[in-house]
Amino acid sequence: MLEAAFESDDVDELRDSYLGGACHALALAVAERTGWDLALVWAARGRRTEIAHAMVVVPGDEELYLDVGGIRGLPEILDDLRTDPDEEEAIVEGPVGPERILALTRGRHAHRRFGEIGPELAQHAAETADRIVAALVTELKPGSAPRP
Repeated sequence: MLEAAFESDDVDELRDSYLGGACHALALAVAERTGWDLALVWAARGRRTEIAHAMVVVPGDEELYLDVGGIRGLPEILDDLRTDPDEEEAIVEGPVGPERILALTRGRHAHRRFGEIGPELAQHAAETADRIVAALVTELKPGSAPRP
């Protein structure tokens, strides 16, 4: 899907950005455009649990998610995040609303992986979400397309 929406040179840069700490900005922008629910992935290693990723839940299939890699299952996402299933347990929290993700960016609830979404990141995420959603419209079956 990304290949259809972006120049091939842009895909690697986008994946690095939105898998490397800005995933929450993209997930919020996509959810705003589609009305779809959000989900979080936490990685638990021993007693330590850290936020790993934010994504959008694909309606009609609670085991498929949309992120910068397109529509895919949790195993593919974890592979991209370099999460080792032998050492870390992935825990999906969702569906969650935008307020849950925003709470992880500020105050005493701030998580170091989810930084504040400044104007530049918000604009970039919005532009990226627009292109992803436009590419989605042609791929999804009737009835599950994002709302206009």
